Amino acid sequence: MRALISVLLVLTAQVLTSCGSRTETGTVAENLFIGENDPIQESWNIHLTVYDSADTRLTLKAGHLSVYADNDNVTTRHLDQGVYVESYTTQGEVETAITANTGIIHPNGDLEAFEDVVIRSLEGTTIRTDYIKRIAESRRLWSDRYIVIEKPTETIRGYGFESNENLTDYTIFKASGESRQNP
Repeated sequence: MRALISVLLVLTAQVLTSCGSRTETGTVAENLFIGENDPIQESWNIHLTVYDSADTRLTLKAGHLSVYADNDNVTTRHLDQGVYVESYTTQGEVETAITANTGIIHPNGDLEAFEDVVIRSLEGTTIRTDYIKRIAESRRLWSDRYIVIEKPTETIRGYGFESNENLTDYTIFKASGESRQNP
């Protein structure tokens, strides 16, 4: 019986000391490496809601979210597989809806949307472009790309754009000079 216990103790000691690799300073645990350009977290079919004093300010849906970090600080959140964002008025109505193929959320809350971007306002204005940036602090929209603004009574085209979030006060930086009054 004592011989059996001695053998078990020796085997247990060997198993415990064989984990990891030996170095001059002792045993080192084997660590997994997350690559420099790899996400630290991923989620699918996400739905985020942003509140301000119990009022819904923004909802965001996407098919896929990848979170990237640098030295444990989140740098960006990448969205793909379809992005849908709604911002709300203080009365809880949808003020603006943005759809796009992909997007990026920055740590300061700014949102960039890319590819087939469509923005619709409560008043019926629609903007189409390949890129838009929503600046969180000022709640403004900005783009330096070709845009088409469709309103119930007119269509305007141009390059570059800045607007308030509900699309009622906007500036086109390089207007193409085309404006068509819709019937």
